Amino acid sequence: MNTILLEPGLYVNVFRVNLPDERVSLMLAPSKNFASLQELRTEIEQLGWTIHVYRYRDQIFGYGRDMKRLASKGFQQQQVRLLEHPQWCVRLINEGISNHLKTQGYRKRRGKGRTTLYEPKPYRTAVAGRLKIFRGYDLRTIYIWQGNLPILGLIVDICWEIQNEHGQCLDTREIQRYNAMAEIAQIQDEFLPDNRINPEVSRLRLHNHILPFVQANKEFSLPLAESIKASLEETPLRVILGVVP
Repeated sequence: MNTILLEPGLYVNVFRVNLPDERVSLMLAPSKNFASLQELRTEIEQLGWTIHVYRYRDQIFGYGRDMKRLASKGFQQQQVRLLEHPQWCVRLINEGISNHLKTQGYRKRRGKGRTTLYEPKPYRTAVAGRLKIFRGYDLRTIYIWQGNLPILGLIVDICWEIQNEHGQCLDTREIQRYNAMAEIAQIQDEFLPDNRINPEVSRLRLHNHILPFVQANKEFSLPLAESIKASLEETPLRVILGVVP
């Protein structure tokens, strides 16, 4: 893996996502036909279909390998220009990178508006191996308009999960019982070896964790019937400080 060299400056942990400006196929149905989208998702799962459904304004988007099966539920196939639906693109990117990481063994934990995935193996251990520190990545997707087309971005934050020898997740109070707070803080780059607060924790997390993660996962497929790939730019967005006259 190549080392990414950044020019001097301020950077934020947002990476541009590039999608092809293409028309793609999907299944559409009026949202009024389905009182509960969750019931539809449950039925699709029980039938074993590889289909995603998403409510977009007054329509339901159905997409994925088996999307044509939705014709039996009143959906009709259409083509749409992908980049004309940035809210849907955001969802596709989130689902695509999640699927990509899960094939590598990552564990997924979903929250409102974000997705967190943890590596399959511990990053480090503490207290002579009694505690396992798992490294995870908190992912959010955003977009802003630039002219007639959106700029899409993936926000990548580092996060951690601490498990005991029985595989149980521990909170801060439980970790304190092991007298391991300082040791874990050093592993997470928060403390220096002498237990002083690390003033460069943000820079180290970007260089040691976030940049290698993006570089290793810079291309992934979207969950569409067509073979459409997303690509991440390896250099994060740079903050340009203007001079106020």
